[in-house]
Formats: sequence, C-alpha cells, structure tokens
Amino acid sequence: MSDRGTIDALALHAYIDGELPDADRAMIEDALRRDPSLAEQVAQYSADKARLSEVYGRLREEPLPAKWLELIAGGSRKPRPSFQARALAAIAAALLVVIVGLALNQRSPLRPDSIIEEAIAARSETIPAHQTISVTTTAHTSTQDRIVASALAMRVKVPDLSRLGYALAGMRIYDGAQRGKSVELLYHKANAPLFALYLRRPSGPARFDQFKKGRLRVCIWQDEVLGTVMTGEMSAAEMQRLASLAYTGLES
Repeated sequence: MSDRGTIDALALHAYIDGELPDADRAMIEDALRRDPSLAEQVAQYSADKARLSEVYGRLREEPLPAKWLELIAGGSRKPRPSFQARALAAIAAALLVVIVGLALNQRSPLRPDSIIEEAIAARSETIPAHQTISVTTTAHTSTQDRIVASALAMRVKVPDLSRLGYALAGMRIYDGAQRGKSVELLYHKANAPLFALYLRRPSGPARFDQFKKGRLRVCIWQDEVLGTVMTGEMSAAEMQRLASLAYTGLES
C-alpha cells in the first residue's frame, strides 16, 4: 500500500529539514519503510537540496557588488514601497525559475565516472589494496583519523556511524587512484550487508547522485575538496540517512 495519498510534498520537505514533531516524524519513517516509492521520492528531494546548497551556498560568503550597494543606498534615500515590493516579487520569481530548472537539469542520466568505478572495484576486491587494516574495537579512535588524513593528505575524520548501528570493521588504502591515494572504510551492522565508504580527491565537478547497480545502491557525494562514494545493499531512504551521517562526519 502506498502512503503517497496521505503524505504530501510539504510534509516530506519538513521531514528532510528536521522540522516535524516526533510523532509526525515517526509516522513518515514508518511509511518510508513500507513504501519504496515514497522513500525514492524523499531521496530525490534530499539530493535536490544538497545540489542547491552546493551551488548557491557559497554565494552567502561573497561580498555584494559595489553597484548593488549604490542602488541600496539610493533606495534608502528615496523609498518607493510599491516599486520595491514588485521588484522583490520579480526577483523571487526569477530565482524560482532558475532553481527549479537547475534541479530538473541535474536529474539527467548518470555519466560514467572513474571514482565510481574505483569504489565498486575496491568493494568487490578486484583491485589490490596497498594496505589493509583491521579494526578490532568498535570505539572511534584518533589513530583511525590520522591514518585516513595521512593517506589522503588532508584534514578529514573517520565518520562515526554508530547512531545507525554501523561499526567500522576495516580500512583499505590504495595507491593507484586517479588523484593520489584513496581510502576505503568498511562498516558492519548486525544482520545487514557491508557498507563501504570510498574516499579520494575529486577528479570531476561537485555532484550528488544516488542510483542502483544490480543489487548494490551507490551514492556519490563530491565537492571541490573530497570525493566520496558510498555503496551498500539497502533502500534509498537508508542510504540517504547513512550518506548524510557519513558526509557530515568526515568534517566533525
């Protein structure tokens, strides 16, 4: 049975943004477990939000152009409430068209990418690892962080996924990646297939995509500094939760 008739898009966006009361959030999570198509919709909304944040987030750090500042100063001396209201409405409408267009354009079919091929090959052990490290403790340690940071030559931490029941079981370091060394982090959860997180410096543009390759669900989350590919046999909703926790955990 589908829950699409009882849960609207507004509620799903509020769920993604963490703005729902506990009871409503629990209801939606129960619906996601029972309705794969609804879970796919939530994953797509989350992907769109991540893409827009990546594209427009950096604009908040840029200074306003001098011409804009002059117009703002001139407007404060000669206020025109009716004109300003119409102008703001026009700007908002134009931005909405741009944002919706961007979201639709970025839903184009996934292009082949070497980092995805590397991640799947590493997971299936068809490429040899330069170094394999077993993790015997479930606790996160600074030693694990140092190993990964040293291999990738950047400030990065090993994500703690214990909140979702996953524990780090091993690490593999590879020398043959396109942009220097790469690291694969392997996580286990009781009665669940392996979850793998593949990390290296990016060789392409910023992107966020999620798709299936056979039984394997693949999620790529890449910015200007780090490329990450997550793989596991799971639903779109569970992958979205793991991807968010893993990606933020790399910098925590």
